[in-house]
Amino acid sequence: MKARKIISGITAFTLICGTAAAMSGCGNTDKDGSSKKSGSKGSGVVLEVLTNRTDRVDDGSLDELTDAFEEANNCEVKYVGYADYAGDVATRMGTEDYGDVLMIPDDVKLEDLSNFFEPLGTYDEMKEVYRWADKKMDSSKNVYGVAYGGTATGVLYNKAVWSAAGITEMPATADEFIADLKLIAEKTDAIPYYTNYKDASWTITQWQSLVNSASGDAGYENTILTNKLDLFAEDGGYYPVYKLMFDIFSDPELTEEDHMTTEWESSKVWFGEGKIATMVMGSWAIGQFQEKAENPDDIGYMPVPITAPDGNRYAETSSDYCLGVNKNSDNVDLGKKYVEWFVKESGFAAKEGMIPTTVDSELPGNLSEFSGVTLFEKEATPDELIGKFDEIDTESGVSVWGGDTDNFKIKIAEAAFAGKGEDEFKSIISDVNKKWSDAAASVLG
Repeated sequence: MKARKIISGITAFTLICGTAAAMSGCGNTDKDGSSKKSGSKGSGVVLEVLTNRTDRVDDGSLDELTDAFEEANNCEVKYVGYADYAGDVATRMGTEDYGDVLMIPDDVKLEDLSNFFEPLGTYDEMKEVYRWADKKMDSSKNVYGVAYGGTATGVLYNKAVWSAAGITEMPATADEFIADLKLIAEKTDAIPYYTNYKDASWTITQWQSLVNSASGDAGYENTILTNKLDLFAEDGGYYPVYKLMFDIFSDPELTEEDHMTTEWESSKVWFGEGKIATMVMGSWAIGQFQEKAENPDDIGYMPVPITAPDGNRYAETSSDYCLGVNKNSDNVDLGKKYVEWFVKESGFAAKEGMIPTTVDSELPGNLSEFSGVTLFEKEATPDELIGKFDEIDTESGVSVWGGDTDNFKIKIAEAAFAGKGEDEFKSIISDVNKKWSDAAASVLG
């Protein structure tokens, strides 16, 4: 048995960051978490923008990118980055002082958007211009946020390691995927799958992004509600995704030796060095891993290795954080201009290897391996179901995007690590199904 542990002498990589909704960018910040400016610009109007992309605040690329906007609008943009974005911004939102423009935290309920943010337009207007226009939309179809970019669901992998294991075709099923990981364990010194479990509160939620793709149904959440399905129906999306996670985590040959000493920032370096073969991450991570890689071309991205019930393969595209404008800002109009500029003109998404938000933009080259896979965007929610899925999720306590210690994902992972077997997996998902169905009966009647 090979030891699946990486010893690091680089202590600077111990800074870890979390993210809501499953996306992340990390880096060191100044004490105030803000970008460094050489001096005030323009008229003296300062637009404060809150972001989770501390990496891009630290390396100065956001400042450099924004020079054109500042010059055109005679202003200064001050970026304030937070590693614990959701937590720190939630604290600021207890007052009226939470920046001028910010990434809308995912725990702000749709019905509460108007209490905090300025409307940017109606869904019918904005869907013609922007992908994912309904993500921050209330029941009146007012839109309060626009995604700064998007991702496709899939799996990050090191091409050189997979090739060294003799793998020539990408896996199309869970069984094929696990068989390939076993080949990597047998034929290379790399860790086949790296869990990043120390930061499970957000890293484990990356698995949730695979669910709709596995189902093959762009309106899967709507289907669950209208057909009153069990959340973990075996012919749906949840069961095959989390069964795959359970099976991988149950085999100590396939993961790192010590799950509680994983390091997110260091893993980017190790991945590029070929010490790690595979991770479930959104395509947002590709650019970050390429930056740390000895050979950026080694960083590959494969479609979800699960074939849907109809026999085809799918990949959902979804948005990252949505940019919104603080309704209490003294610079609402300038904030709206910034949001439109950032999404349409800044080029940030393309530079990061993300899917640009405008509907007429091309897909990034890092999705070249998705040929033969049907890409889809999540289907809009019918008027009568708007907010119902989230309401059931909250009332049941299931928290499909959650990663706290009582969440079903953590329970599944811990059961797998402890070698408790499939009976424990079935017990966990049975409990989830009951909680979900009881809440659904209450919410839907």
